[in-house]
Amino acid sequence: MHEPAVRSSIDALIAHHATLGFTFCGSRAVGWATPEADYDGFVHVTREHYRSLGVEGTQVLVFAEDETPKRVIGDFSLFSDEVLEEALRSPLDIDHWPWVDAVVVADKDGTLTRWRDELAAFPEETRRERAMHRYIALAIALHYAISDDVRGFEMDRQINLHRAALAAVHLWFTLRGRWAPPLRWLTREIERLEIRPDTRAVLEGAVLNPSIEMLTHVRDHMKSDMRHSGIPEVDDLRREFFKTFLPERRAAVYRDSHL
Repeated sequence: MHEPAVRSSIDALIAHHATLGFTFCGSRAVGWATPEADYDGFVHVTREHYRSLGVEGTQVLVFAEDETPKRVIGDFSLFSDEVLEEALRSPLDIDHWPWVDAVVVADKDGTLTRWRDELAAFPEETRRERAMHRYIALAIALHYAISDDVRGFEMDRQINLHRAALAAVHLWFTLRGRWAPPLRWLTREIERLEIRPDTRAVLEGAVLNPSIEMLTHVRDHMKSDMRHSGIPEVDDLRREFFKTFLPERRAAVYRDSHL
């Protein structure tokens, strides 16, 4: 660690009587960090200590000395078991992705490693359903974009094309049983997961040139990827869409698509 102030802050956090563990996450943990990147980490503390903190107290920021404007060199979030329990139930990729490569450097009672493993695990039992919801979101957004184009609603068209592109990106990660990262997904993460050149090309095209023609190509490409992943239900999209109206499936729709 090349920042003494960050090291000192971490040492103090770990030494605190209410601290149960500490993990590094983000670019420093994965190895993507640029020289000026900050250090990110999660601090596991007791419930009693966490509840005694104000909102500001759950975030510890370390700034570089004598720099204007201020530059953050350390960013540490405090969590208790109850916060981690809520994250474990969350369907949002952002609540799980940081834990996939998190490095545990302190674990006083042995529970933080277990939390890391559980939060990082992808829900394989719902992978097919999540993938179908992503694909439906992609198809519906493209449908609205086409309708907007016919009506001359240019801004709405582009918004829906971006929605379709984002759904396609999330679908790609879902098909691989991987939480989608909120940042830098198109560079290091996709390279590490060995994306096929043709798939990368269409996803890049969807993001950089979100046109109806491009997104139509993406939709068809991802449909083929769905079939290859063993999800033939994609060929009967109308039936799969209607199934989302069943009461017992409504929660899953909101969980995996709208959120």
